[in-house]
Amino acid sequence: MNTIAFAGSNSKTSINKQLVTYAVHLYGEAYILDFNDYSIPTYDIDIEKEDGFSDEVIRFYQTIKDAQIVLISFSEHNACFTAVFKSYMDWCSRIEYQFFKDKKIFAMSTSPGGYGGRNSLEAGIKLITKFGGEVLEEFALPKFNENFIDGKITNIELDHELKSKIQSFKNKV
Repeated sequence: MNTIAFAGSNSKTSINKQLVTYAVHLYGEAYILDFNDYSIPTYDIDIEKEDGFSDEVIRFYQTIKDAQIVLISFSEHNACFTAVFKSYMDWCSRIEYQFFKDKKIFAMSTSPGGYGGRNSLEAGIKLITKFGGEVLEEFALPKFNENFIDGKITNIELDHELKSKIQSFKNKV
């Protein structure tokens, strides 16, 4: 099955990209997307009307469409997902509203705080399911700087929780 993974961030030092990369390591093989590999403007209906969909928008959309399994780590800005994530989703939904239809999703988040980015996780799950995705498992990692060191989760209980949820996800797909 075609599996992709990405963090909803364009930060070059994204902690959510670090988390989703670790999750991919546990899951198996997946193509890891980076929003920085695309040159997509903030969604604007005037740009859409004047210029249509750029090759970069089509390329990102097609990558999502071609996947059957998606691992997403939702970055959090001010208690919601990032503007860049929302913009990419807006562009794709203008091509096809249910562009996540029939996709199995593992949703996750992390943040430096004790809530683990759960606000963005909940908002992201709501948006992805609106676009047709089926979220089978979710995970939030609190206190990233304390619990994630050298590319892995160091808190034994949280690491076990993620591994258990990854296994459950694999069993469901």
